[in-house]
Amino acid sequence: MQVITTHLNADFDCLASMMAAKKLYPEAHLVLPGSAESLVEEFLKEQSPPLEFTRIKEIPLDQVRLLVVVDTHAPERIGVFASLMDNPSVEVHIYDHHLEPDVKAGQAVIKKRGASTTILHEILLAKNVSLTPEECTLMVLGIYQDTHSLITVSTTQEDLIAAGDLIKRGADLSRVSSYMRQRLNSEQLEIFNELVSSLESHIVNGVEVTLVTASSDHFVRDLAYVVQNIVEMENLAAVFALVRLDKRIYFIARSSTAEVNVGEMAQIFGGGGHGSAASATIKELTLVQAKEKLLGELERLVQPLSRIKDVMHAPAIAAEVNDTIESVEQKLTLYNLNTLPVLSGEKPVGLITRQIVEKAIHHAMGKDRAEDLMISRFAVTSPDADFKSVIPLVIEEKQKLIPVVDPENTLIGVVSRGDLLRVLHDGLKQQEEPSKVSFQGRAGVQKNLKSLIKERLDKDVFKHLESIAQIGERLNLSIYVVGGFVRDLLLNIPNQDIDIVVEGDGIPFAASLAEEFGGRVTSHEKFGTSVVIFSDGYRIDVATARMEYYTHPGALPTVEKSSVKSDLFRRDFTVNCMAVKLTGINAFCLIDFFNGERDLRSKEIHVLHSLSFIEDPCRLFRAIRFEQRFGFSMGKQAEAFMRSTIKKRLVDSLSGTRLFNEIKLLLNEKRPMDCIRRMSELELFQFVSPEMLKAPKDLEVLERLESVFSWADRVITADKPDVWYVYFLGLFYSLKEEAFLKASDRLHLPTRMKNSLQADRIHCRESLELLKSQKEWGPREIYHAFANLSVEAVVFLMALSSTDRLNQYANIYFAQYQGKAEPSLTGDDLVEMGLEPGPVFQSVLNALREARVMGSVNSREEEVTLVEEQFLKS
Repeated sequence: MQVITTHLNADFDCLASMMAAKKLYPEAHLVLPGSAESLVEEFLKEQSPPLEFTRIKEIPLDQVRLLVVVDTHAPERIGVFASLMDNPSVEVHIYDHHLEPDVKAGQAVIKKRGASTTILHEILLAKNVSLTPEECTLMVLGIYQDTHSLITVSTTQEDLIAAGDLIKRGADLSRVSSYMRQRLNSEQLEIFNELVSSLESHIVNGVEVTLVTASSDHFVRDLAYVVQNIVEMENLAAVFALVRLDKRIYFIARSSTAEVNVGEMAQIFGGGGHGSAASATIKELTLVQAKEKLLGELERLVQPLSRIKDVMHAPAIAAEVNDTIESVEQKLTLYNLNTLPVLSGEKPVGLITRQIVEKAIHHAMGKDRAEDLMISRFAVTSPDADFKSVIPLVIEEKQKLIPVVDPENTLIGVVSRGDLLRVLHDGLKQQEEPSKVSFQGRAGVQKNLKSLIKERLDKDVFKHLESIAQIGERLNLSIYVVGGFVRDLLLNIPNQDIDIVVEGDGIPFAASLAEEFGGRVTSHEKFGTSVVIFSDGYRIDVATARMEYYTHPGALPTVEKSSVKSDLFRRDFTVNCMAVKLTGINAFCLIDFFNGERDLRSKEIHVLHSLSFIEDPCRLFRAIRFEQRFGFSMGKQAEAFMRSTIKKRLVDSLSGTRLFNEIKLLLNEKRPMDCIRRMSELELFQFVSPEMLKAPKDLEVLERLESVFSWADRVITADKPDVWYVYFLGLFYSLKEEAFLKASDRLHLPTRMKNSLQADRIHCRESLELLKSQKEWGPREIYHAFANLSVEAVVFLMALSSTDRLNQYANIYFAQYQGKAEPSLTGDDLVEMGLEPGPVFQSVLNALREARVMGSVNSREEEVTLVEEQFLKS
């Protein structure tokens, strides 16, 4: 059984969200766990849109297998359904705009929006789900009520977009207006007057906060609507209302200022909500006690009004674009700083950190200019901006220093991470449980991927992950699955290669894993890595979380034990730097320190620091590989770093084997030609040979290969060609002898491969010459033109010639001669017939092949006769 529910006192956002969720879960029952606001009840009586609700007593809780919760994710706010939140047999899906911590759900869509309805609208829009005008009206009501007609500080641009789309689809604004402007009844008016007469203003940390109280011996409905009327009439920025009704006290708060987060205050009283609207029911305090507690908490919870100009450092110490790295290092040391803005004139154009400078000097790049290595992807702020506006830049974007500029973009100061911590310190120092502090935004919520993993992975792979998690829990270790596995999971690309990182010692964990699965383990103590090999050959890589550094550009890294964050930081690109934690309270949550998920959505390749390609030039080739494989684009800064590394010729520092392996991996991609074009554009082939792909016709031949492969799939039935080798042969084909030998040596090609390349080049040229010199080919010419070529060389020859005539001959060769012209007689047979082993054997076998091609020999007996007549008669 499936159930859609919401919090105990349903408003229009709850109702609209439930209606929208029903579109996603058509088999689910709509169930209100408590009461609804009177205006909501009036709306439901109109049956427009018609909504069918199931009563709680008709829901057998033990039969519920899917619980969908909207507009809250606090168990205490959903009544009888709270017990299902921790039930392992019940899958929980959440859609909410309240950014409270400790989300426990199989699927949680929690975003910073003014209303939960907006989140559901975004999902329905993406799925192209149709809505009636009546349904659109209800959804607009949900958005308008929670955002106070789109004017509260919690309103986002997504709320505006959603409301606009719903109105475009036919939402009735006159009907919306009638419910947004309801008059107070006599009971509500009595409470309203008492609240207004009790109005008290308090200045807390420079922010005006209003407190109102009232009492009644009988229940009054929709107190939130009464409080909202006071907010609008008195034009209050932040109001806290405490109303005693019989034996209970009701806490209702509204805020339109970022400095007052009423949701945090509601949590203290056991309730919930978000920054601009919250409520709670207080059972064990008197009205006086509740008021005293509220006033005592205000000093701590109200954030002081701070502008950037109040906390920034001015004048700012800065570097110039033409400063050398050595001079930047001296400036950082002299002023004991970790990051400097880089100026062109008086305008900031980048940032440069001590980490970048120290690594550059380590790599003997002290004479390079700051402009070459600076971070050019950064944000600035203005002196009059709210200080909290830089929190997302520091926390989410990981920017260490925020330049402060005037309207002319001239640098006038800087704000650092230290400044941020100092300003926030007063708001945190009295907090008894700092872990409860959360910022609005992604940092406050971790995305749980367990449902996604279960949905997208092969069942056996998912079971492996669960077993790994169980072993990690048993050993009290933090275990993560990392890298390409997580990237491909989010892209919905099949990937069964599990890479595990262990915070601690990965080798003993790998041994436990092997014992659990009945496999064997191979370990490398130096690098802290292991491979667990199952009985069926399946492999899982296990590594100790580690950091690494490079002794010089292009060197293999030196590694040391570290944290998972350092382990992810050492990787190549942000999209490969994500992890899923498999153990602990945040099991199966996404770990994304470096905004990899954002870059996946924007389809861009970004590096983690400006020396990434310099430290490991192999990343140049990997960047191209991922860019072309996923159809992404290179981030502007990443491409600038690539071109700088290429210009410095740091690819020359790579060993031939590493360079060859990277090229081979590129040519093994599904679209190798796209990779070749990109390598050519970036002039990377010069590091194999300056002459490679210099002539336009060389690239044209490679371009024709795709159509030739289609032909090969139909015609070549025996040994299928290795695609990568065909393109590799194409890269080497037009090189002159000296250039060919140098290029082969540069890549440290094995002798056998080098000889094969050389033979294929020679035989391709001979076949082309034969095609030009002899207009018609007989069986002998057809056989000799193709028999000496590898199957890959035949494919390349077809693209090289691109003639119907050669195509016809190739069809004949594969249909009539390939494998069928081989003699039945072997070397042992020839010895038995009396021939001495030696060069004569090759002559005999060639004669037998030619005889079979020409049709003069068709059996073993006839082969024996030919050998006797031509080679044994004295």
